[in-house]
Amino acid sequence: MTEDKIKILVVDDDPVTRHLLSRVLSRNNFEASVAVHGQEGLAVYEEKRPQIIILDIMMPVMDGFEFVARFKARFDIKETPIIVLSSLPNQQDVFRQEGINDYIVKPFKSAHLLRKIRQRLQQRTKKILVVDDEPDFVHSLSLRLSNSGYQVVTAFDGLSALETAKRERPDLMVLDIMMPKLDGFNVCRMLKFDNKYKDINVILLTARAGEETRRLGKQVGADACLTKPHDDTFLLKLMKELLWD
Repeated sequence: MTEDKIKILVVDDDPVTRHLLSRVLSRNNFEASVAVHGQEGLAVYEEKRPQIIILDIMMPVMDGFEFVARFKARFDIKETPIIVLSSLPNQQDVFRQEGINDYIVKPFKSAHLLRKIRQRLQQRTKKILVVDDEPDFVHSLSLRLSNSGYQVVTAFDGLSALETAKRERPDLMVLDIMMPKLDGFNVCRMLKFDNKYKDINVILLTARAGEETRRLGKQVGADACLTKPHDDTFLLKLMKELLWD
């Protein structure tokens, strides 16, 4: 299995800075997207859903201050860290009040920025979507995952699973196969065959062990297929491998 690249959005009106950052990020195995001002940055974020944003302050159309205000009104800033790059040396406190603690003054060293990026990625809480039509199972697994440091969201049928996945953009789904309204195979297929959501890791759970189930799971793009009742320790190990290795 190939490792998905971490997506980083660069919002800066200076073409030299955009080019430099894109090159540095690409060389360090990140996937870089760019925007020339805050308004375009919001649109690119909506489309790409990067894990980190690198943000300039002084830009036309929409500056960094307005970008942060609008971003916070629509998205969770705790899920997507913002690193501010600016030639203004005295704005740290303003952004700190907005929940942004990473402020780098231009000119900057690439090594410093990369260190900040890696620190933020290590601290980012992974979001898991647990989907099953058995409430007791969902509650039990959600509790175990929460106690292991994950952020957990839940759904109890296939249609709500699809809606929740598109809304919440989880890092990984634990998805039962046999469910009302829409089964797990179809939920997985609809996500994995859509470029917007194909990066979501999917672990299918089934009460029916067998090669046919695993073959169908592979066909719809599932990253793994486990048999119920599963071993929690093995599941957590598998999740860690999919999310971080």
